[in-house]
Amino acid sequence: MSNLLKRLQDKETLSDTEMVIADYLIENYRDLSNLSTRELAKKTFSSSAAIVRFCQKFGFKGYIDFKISFLSEMIKHGSEVQAQLILEQDNINSIMDKVREININAINEAYNSLNPALLSRTVKLFNEADYIDFYTIDDWRDFANRTAESLAIVDKFYTINSSMPLQYLQAYKTPKKHLAFFINPSGENRLLIDIAKLLKRQLVPSILITANPNSTLASLVTEYFTVHIGDNVEELGPLVFLTSAKYVADTLLAILIAQTDYQGAKERDIWLNKNYSLKN
Repeated sequence: MSNLLKRLQDKETLSDTEMVIADYLIENYRDLSNLSTRELAKKTFSSSAAIVRFCQKFGFKGYIDFKISFLSEMIKHGSEVQAQLILEQDNINSIMDKVREININAINEAYNSLNPALLSRTVKLFNEADYIDFYTIDDWRDFANRTAESLAIVDKFYTINSSMPLQYLQAYKTPKKHLAFFINPSGENRLLIDIAKLLKRQLVPSILITANPNSTLASLVTEYFTVHIGDNVEELGPLVFLTSAKYVADTLLAILIAQTDYQGAKERDIWLNKNYSLKN
């Protein structure tokens, strides 16, 4: 997704009038080439001056400069999205190419959303915890299990309960040295929100992997990671989220291994491979 498009979709930086303009531009960009400043103002219930100020807010001299750049990016973005959709007429070869491209783009999106400061703060939370408690719903429990199991290499114990009542009980009175790890794309699951509130009252640190940075759950945790998710089945939404989330989890694990206990992790891995292979 282009930087300009991301900024247009960031509602927190826009006034009510600017949100109306931004939404109209995104939804009707194919008609924009023929619209004058006055015509766009009429369609967005604003004024010509408001349109010019809107364009200048994004670093352009005026409406014409903005329109050229915006249309160029939207046309490119539209073709990228279309190239990633799984369509009825696709054959096996084109699906192979598209799934590969979807995974690559998912990782790139996740990479672009990360920053060293966020990773450093999160690794510090892991280092301060002896136990990692996972909280998620059924759809993402397999991913939570795989993530949790990988933490054994850095000598972290974990808890994953299979039912929400047990997760509630797990959060009821969490001991010290525990870190809560939430996984939820929407960030609006009512049960997980209740658990996050309970943990926050106990001052239990928590992290979240989500697709919605403006969610209720994101507002309750200590740190959160935003990853992309497709909007529909043609974009393979669940695959996109899992690929992006796995990249974030793998990055955290790699930093933990490199910065905290590289030799210990290496020794545990060698021991496991040697002893497990002898039994198989």
